[in-house]
Amino acid sequence: MAIFRGTGSASATADQTTIDTVTQAVVDAEAARDLAEDYKDDAQIAKNAAEALYGDLAAVSTAKTDAETAATTATTKASEASDDAADAQKLALNPVDSEFTLSDGSTTGYSALHYNTQTQLRYDNFDDRYLGSKSVEPSVDNDGDPLITGAMYFDTTDNLMYVWTGSGWVNVTPSSTVTISQVTDVTSNSSELNILDVSAQTPSDGNVLTYTTADGLNWATPSTETNDLTASVTWANVPDANITQSSVTQHQAALSITESQISDLQTYLTTETNDLTAAVTWANVPDANITQSSVTQHQAALSITESQISDFGTYEPVDTDILRADTADTITAPMRGTITDNTTSLTFDMITTNNFKAAVSSGTPTLTFQYNSTSTLTNAEGQSGNIYLNNTGATISADTAVFISSADLTTINTAGKYWLSYFCDGTNVFVAVTPALTSQGL
Repeated sequence: MAIFRGTGSASATADQTTIDTVTQAVVDAEAARDLAEDYKDDAQIAKNAAEALYGDLAAVSTAKTDAETAATTATTKASEASDDAADAQKLALNPVDSEFTLSDGSTTGYSALHYNTQTQLRYDNFDDRYLGSKSVEPSVDNDGDPLITGAMYFDTTDNLMYVWTGSGWVNVTPSSTVTISQVTDVTSNSSELNILDVSAQTPSDGNVLTYTTADGLNWATPSTETNDLTASVTWANVPDANITQSSVTQHQAALSITESQISDLQTYLTTETNDLTAAVTWANVPDANITQSSVTQHQAALSITESQISDFGTYEPVDTDILRADTADTITAPMRGTITDNTTSLTFDMITTNNFKAAVSSGTPTLTFQYNSTSTLTNAEGQSGNIYLNNTGATISADTAVFISSADLTTINTAGKYWLSYFCDGTNVFVAVTPALTSQGL
């Protein structure tokens, strides 16, 4: 590159030097520039190469990691393969009668070799005992060893099964006919055994197997027993299990048993009449046999007189004045009755008497009228009478069916002797009271 200096020439050498220096510097700069551009290209190439190289290194790193993983897996699989090989060895060839434990630490068992050996042993034992089919008697077993006691074979010549007793072969095949001589533990003789032979007989429906000493066992029709229990029955021919309650009660109406058939009848009964109107020796009849139902059953036929009741007078005074249903009586004197001291009741039954005598000394009795021991007064309609009452200290009240004035009720609650008159209309009883008696009284 040249520098324009204008017109004229340089005036001094220093100026020329300066110009040369600058020019050289420019040249040097241009050279440096070109070199820098070259370096720039080289750097770009290096950059590109570096970038390419970096990518390859990442792939190498990945490949390295994959290789390491594969190596680890290969090591694991190799270990597993080794365990499997060891387990396979145990499953196949572990010693006989020795139990193995596999690599998992929990699975145990015996090898195929063990089971094969045991099977062979068992087969050999069986083969020593059952020799199979032979056309002649064998003298040794199938292995050429001595015969063991109990060994068996089937003889194809005579079609019989034989057993080795230790000294000879014995036929053990059942035949259609067995003789007594073939059975070593029979104590009966042939004639006794023939008694049991009923195979030649053909039984009929309903036949049973019977035995007699004369004829032995035979099919026969069972003994017929009449169901009519009124006739004689041979009970020995009927099993006890067949006599049920229902089978007896089914024919109960036809059952007839006489005294002579009951051997211990006299233990319970004597010749006692059932007529309760006659004298009965009760000592001969157990108390347990006298029930309410057995008495009430014959109540209508029962007749008891006053003389048969030893303490009759304790409950009812016997008087010729009392009206009786069984005789035509004539009333000759006023009928009368007595109520003893009762602290809880002053009850008068108008079916028996019309006049009463009563005394109370304490308690709170209620003045009540009834008919035949019931509170119903319907049948007492028209009944009337008198009551002599001696109250020495009781507090008396009146029943709801008793019509008595408050004044009269107050009067009889005062200690004293009183005369009460009453009348029944069939529903209520009307009572009137006199003042306290001051005379001698009754």
